[in-house]
Amino acid sequence: MAVINTIASKSAGCGGEAINTGDLGCDISFGLVIHALGFAKGTVIGKNTELTLSVIEALVQKGEIIPIMDAFSSEPTMSEDTLETSPLGVEALTLKGLPKYSLTMKKGQQYYKEMAKLTGFGNINYVLGDVNGNWKFAVDGNGDFTGFTAGQTLAAITTPATATETEKKTFTFQLTDRTQIDSTYAVVEAANAFPISSITGVNGLQFSFADANGLVIPTAGDTTLKVKAVLSSDRITDIEGLVLADFNTSAGTISAISDDGNGFYTLTVSALSTGLLTVKTKDSTLGTDVIANSNVLFKSNLLSATVA
Repeated sequence: MAVINTIASKSAGCGGEAINTGDLGCDISFGLVIHALGFAKGTVIGKNTELTLSVIEALVQKGEIIPIMDAFSSEPTMSEDTLETSPLGVEALTLKGLPKYSLTMKKGQQYYKEMAKLTGFGNINYVLGDVNGNWKFAVDGNGDFTGFTAGQTLAAITTPATATETEKKTFTFQLTDRTQIDSTYAVVEAANAFPISSITGVNGLQFSFADANGLVIPTAGDTTLKVKAVLSSDRITDIEGLVLADFNTSAGTISAISDDGNGFYTLTVSALSTGLLTVKTKDSTLGTDVIANSNVLFKSNLLSATVA
């Protein structure tokens, strides 16, 4: 991988036979937008940062980037520049047009619920990703890389299924800074870094107190917690491979963990006292409830029970 400032607006190479039209160098093109990274206000990638998947994943874990990936269809629209004409027939620009991107997603109910939380005005900026995995960043006055300034973000009402089409939800955002759009931006080709399509969003986990025999309610004096982990999206897909560092509990330090298979875990803790007990995912290094496990991001519910 390379420092982002050294690969931005750099062609990954020319292909095919030369056509002598007089333009020197390799053109850097940007295709149809089907991915977007929502950047929280103030989030930037420093110009001397090495652009790697781990760098982006850490920002996703901390909630500074929200991946909106793999649109089923995409429809960019552009408002036209507005001109006024003097009595002498001289035209003058009065209003610059702005682009709007509509990404239609075919994902499922949990995804649609999360999308609805993004509706707002001026709350998120966007880095764009095209069908070839290339990136398009806005570049700020310091030369750092960030998202394009956006106005309205709208997760439209879910379109119901018909006899011939499946259910979908369209996510729309308008970019509002014409200077960024026209000139203060940079394209990073996938071949010079990694495809933007490699980035994934956070998957919800549903924790419950259970083992293979059913519900296990913690009681005072217990030194183990039995926890079941499944995906929130379907409540049936078992999540295996979690490790001790992925868990956090109000019971204190977890001294050991056993992966019992099929999404069941046994956490060893100090003897439980009466009162409220909680368990959740936690990345203590980053200080976030989102964990990275084998390059997949997860965040659990806050599992709670009253210990009697």
